[in-house]
Amino acid sequence: MLQKKSILIIVVSVLLSGSPARAQYDEMGIVLGGSNYKGELSNHLFNTDFLHFAAGGFFRHNWDRHWAWKLAINYGKVSGDDAKSNDGFQLDRNLSFHSTILEVSPQIEFNFFPYETGSYQYPVTPYVFTGFSVFKFNPKADFGDETVELQPLGTEGQGFDGKKKYRRFSFALPIGGGIKISAGKIGIGIEVGARKTFTDYLDDVSTVYPDPVALRSNNGNLAVALSDRSFSSRDTLMVLTGIKGKQRGNSFDKDWYLFGGITLYFRVGSILRDICEPFKRRRYF
Repeated sequence: MLQKKSILIIVVSVLLSGSPARAQYDEMGIVLGGSNYKGELSNHLFNTDFLHFAAGGFFRHNWDRHWAWKLAINYGKVSGDDAKSNDGFQLDRNLSFHSTILEVSPQIEFNFFPYETGSYQYPVTPYVFTGFSVFKFNPKADFGDETVELQPLGTEGQGFDGKKKYRRFSFALPIGGGIKISAGKIGIGIEVGARKTFTDYLDDVSTVYPDPVALRSNNGNLAVALSDRSFSSRDTLMVLTGIKGKQRGNSFDKDWYLFGGITLYFRVGSILRDICEPFKRRRYF
């Protein structure tokens, strides 16, 4: 029994000693790129009609040359517009929205190849990541010369008859990947990640049209105007939009958004040592 315990201790010690401590290091970086959205007002996550600029920053701790955890903060814009669709129902529905998204996302990364920023031995790898995200959004619509926040209006009857208004923050599951390339003391890469949200109101569209009389009585004329912007009165396709209880959205299919772009990052300890001792020669691997 004692012999088995001794063997186990030796094996664990060898494994631990074989994990190079130098591979544990911290990084900070930025990402510049774009954001997109999929939901009731855009059927595809990679829709160039609704591509917007996005940016973010991150802190990453590398446990070893394969595994790391990262805390990312991203900011971008999403939008959708039925007028860009080829579908008769969407064209008749005639809804549109735009919203900014502020996201905080702790993530886990896995490198397919051994990788270390600043190392000539481990210079490149594809990688994948997942985790969870907390994000804030606020759908708005342009109405005449005004930009109007949609959530306070309760465009699907929220705010009366026991129907609560949705919250303007939610959670999401990010999943994505990219490539990392070591370029001397810094790293560059490309990263794309989709987020499956736990809300269907990223675009303020989810269920059915409310009773316009009750909506006007409880939430006002502006709520009615932005709840039903359809062309049903002159519709020739019989798609039946704008009628109480008829489909406005699909509550069984939650919304998605996407962040992607070019990353630029550096090893925190290495850069600080270079600033303090700029003429000292050192190796980064």
